[in-house]
Amino acid sequence: MWRNTGIGFLLLVLLVMVTGCQATQSEFTRTAGDAGAAFAAASTTITYVHQGKITKAYASSAFVNYQSELDGLDQSLPSQQGAPDKPAIKHLLDLYKQAIKAVDNPCLDASCDWRRQVEALNRASETFVKAGGS
Repeated sequence: MWRNTGIGFLLLVLLVMVTGCQATQSEFTRTAGDAGAAFAAASTTITYVHQGKITKAYASSAFVNYQSELDGLDQSLPSQQGAPDKPAIKHLLDLYKQAIKAVDNPCLDASCDWRRQVEALNRASETFVKAGGS
């Protein structure tokens, strides 16, 4: 009986620790990190299409999800709790504007400059992940 109580107590402590870590993140930190991850996923998706690892149909459906997560971020990010100063936000939004073009109109065939899109997505991803503290 004591053994089960001890395990339950340890699980409760672990849950409180994990929840506490998430609760200490600002809204901006969570959003920036999530955006960075979405930009990275978009970059990988374009790359995988051109490497023949996934189909265009699969990639197209993935981009619907990326759009859903990232559209409107330029409007909400500056006013979020924990947002950095205006120059830092401006830098993030400049990168966002370039990367969201690739998300909204991904190059999934050979007739466009998909490598430029991947570069824009990677720059945005790295900067947003860093801004999110990851």
